[in-house]
Amino acid sequence: MIPCPVCAGRMAYHSRRSIGSELEDTVYACGRCGGELIRTTVCSTVKADGRRSAA
Repeated sequence: MIPCPVCAGRMAYHSRRSIGSELEDTVYACGRCGGELIRTTVCSTVKADGRRSAA
């Protein structure tokens, strides 16, 4: 559970969007006040040998 930074309510998954070839945003929304929290992450890629890397 992620607490809302505005009202301390519960944040729920809202959507995911690509912002580049290696980055994506995951958006969480608060059910109580409607506030949003956006987490930007690096997309991992799978190498030919099956191992993951954050290339």
